Amino acid sequence: MKETKIIKIDPVTPEKHLIEEAANILSSGGLVAFPTETVYGLAAVMTSDLAIEKLNDLKKRNQDKKFSIGINEIRQAEELAEDIPPFAYRLMRRFWPGPLTLVLQAKDETTVGLRMPDHPVAQMLLREVGSPVFLPSANFSGEEPPLCAEDVLKSLGGYIDAVIDSGRVKWGIASTVCEVSGSRYKILRSGVVREEMIKAAAKHKTILFVCTGNSCRSAMAEGIIKNALAGYPFINIQSAGVAAYEGMPASQEAVRVMARQSIDISRHGARRLTDEMIKESDMILVMEPGHKRHILMRFPNAEKRVFLLKEFALENEEENPMIPDPIGMDERFYDQVALILKRSIEGLVAKLHEDRDWQ
Repeated sequence: MKETKIIKIDPVTPEKHLIEEAANILSSGGLVAFPTETVYGLAAVMTSDLAIEKLNDLKKRNQDKKFSIGINEIRQAEELAEDIPPFAYRLMRRFWPGPLTLVLQAKDETTVGLRMPDHPVAQMLLREVGSPVFLPSANFSGEEPPLCAEDVLKSLGGYIDAVIDSGRVKWGIASTVCEVSGSRYKILRSGVVREEMIKAAAKHKTILFVCTGNSCRSAMAEGIIKNALAGYPFINIQSAGVAAYEGMPASQEAVRVMARQSIDISRHGARRLTDEMIKESDMILVMEPGHKRHILMRFPNAEKRVFLLKEFALENEEENPMIPDPIGMDERFYDQVALILKRSIEGLVAKLHEDRDWQ
């Protein structure tokens, strides 16, 4: 056995030089226990064979039971998981950083459990290390989870390289572990985040309309479908443009055409399409093939979620899949485009009514 170094760090304003000391131990293949908001965790850098060997020897865990992984930014989750579904991104936005471990499909077709701790010391340490860490609880199997540095030392003192002492943790119970596949979830372990909170998040779905400037076609489409789905509070409707000027109002022609259908888009402000919008949308509806290519160049894995809106039209005798851009045209042309949008959205809504996942 060896002496376990105790590093006292302020839990509110962590001292940078002490964080760097703990990070150096981790980067050198050491095992370091530190506080999260739930319990104290035991970290081993994933890129260190030495650290992984130490952790496996210490925890004596079955090969088929993987360690959860601590990260400090969503980019790291995207590097470790494969084809993250929109529902998982929404859970990340809602609960990360926080006491939720998400189990997602891994690159090797197995699964990976990811956690972003909500504790100043944990966050600063993970940023300093710069790479994900394996992060099981800092105790031997079967023991009560450690809630302070003293608990860690009683269990692992002499077996690990260091423990960060930042006082008692906030919650004192483990994170909720939730497996996500598509729009469905399964609670693998109950914890701080209650199942009803995840269930409520699961009800919500997002439809995103995309055009070029987000001042006419997608703005009108957003207004039309919001009117059609007024009784569906769990469907979030958004629109954006691949080359939009932020905040630009809808064109006057679009506003007048929609007003004749008792739809008010006068307060619409254009939004430029962002990566976050693409990631979190369950269905992305575009006006022309070029928009689809633009999205898939950015996110090839979104292919199953991107559709040409006109494909849904109930009466579509034209082979042209494009909904024409009315910008710069007269109001009669806008009326024609609005009719195409209306027919396409009527078909879309009929499809949604048939799909149990959207009920």
